[in-house]
Amino acid sequence: MNQHYDHIIVGGGFAGLAIAYHLARRGAAVLLLEAERIGYGASGACAGRAQVSESHRGLHMRLTLDGLARLETLEAELGREFEWRRLGNIMLIEQERHWQWWSEQVAYLQQLGASAAMLSPEELRQAEPLLNVERFLGGAWCLEGHLNPFKFMHAYASAARKHGAVIRQHARVVGLVSHKGRLIAVKTAHNRFAADGVIITAGAWTGQVLQTAGVHLPVQFTHAEAVISEPLPRVLHHHIGLADFYETIHNASRAVSIGVAQQQNGSLLVTEAVEMTERIHRANSAWGIPAIARDLLALFPALADVRMVRAWASPSPFLPDEQPAIGWVPGLENCFVATCFHNTITTIPILSELIAETVLGGQPEIDMSPFNPARFQ
Repeated sequence: MNQHYDHIIVGGGFAGLAIAYHLARRGAAVLLLEAERIGYGASGACAGRAQVSESHRGLHMRLTLDGLARLETLEAELGREFEWRRLGNIMLIEQERHWQWWSEQVAYLQQLGASAAMLSPEELRQAEPLLNVERFLGGAWCLEGHLNPFKFMHAYASAARKHGAVIRQHARVVGLVSHKGRLIAVKTAHNRFAADGVIITAGAWTGQVLQTAGVHLPVQFTHAEAVISEPLPRVLHHHIGLADFYETIHNASRAVSIGVAQQQNGSLLVTEAVEMTERIHRANSAWGIPAIARDLLALFPALADVRMVRAWASPSPFLPDEQPAIGWVPGLENCFVATCFHNTITTIPILSELIAETVLGGQPEIDMSPFNPARFQ
């Protein structure tokens, strides 16, 4: 164990890479360990949507709107493009109770200065001419954003490296070594590293990593599948989703809730088929892709002849209260956890900087105590 760092980060997704950048630019010696490759987990399998409309009210909404503003200038800050653009999102509403909830949410967004509106069926037709609106009461529209998640991660990785951070891929952490309430080493299959502090940002694997130090965090996960089409001429003008997305996927052993947007290269990225599972894996199922195709065609019959050229699957982590865990791990004074974000792309530009300030002993201007992992003790 002849390599010592100020901070070791476990996990190479959005959070780990962004935190590595902010720590390194402040002069810290940083090592990031990624078990496979950058973006191997949920970060690399997401749709690239910078979500706003579903944000929880209060602190989470503040982080979301601040993050949205930060994304407007982040390409220039990081020195690399990641295909950032503003894009409207439409949540399609079938039930009266959802219409009421979204009406209140849109009014709340408008009070905060966000661009949002409720749309009638006729307005839906005007916004998306190919959409079959027959079963919908209307929709909730909000101006959000979209980016390329792979380019987003590599922009952070490149900027972190420029400031001296070391990023090791294919370096799976097999154990955290603790002594007298502190982590003294992080072990991979072939190396053992020491650091003054350790930050766990391993997504669905966070619980497993912490368990090696005897710490329990109730990270749950669904198994999510998505498909991507061949490039097409412009056929969609917004991101389209269903208003009952979270209710659907968290209340059934198997469920499909369509979300679709057209990428800058013309491809359609279509999410997602979701299955509850106790095993983390990345295999596509026999039921998921056909179910996605069925539901997509119910929304957009004109896409029947479009060819799908890729599919993927990934674990999608969450905690029982659907809020992130961000804070010092109880019982390990130098171990920090940051996982299970909600609206990750939109909030991570702000949260990563707040986390870096906290880890370095500062007092961030935003109180993140509602996300403290100690709430599960």
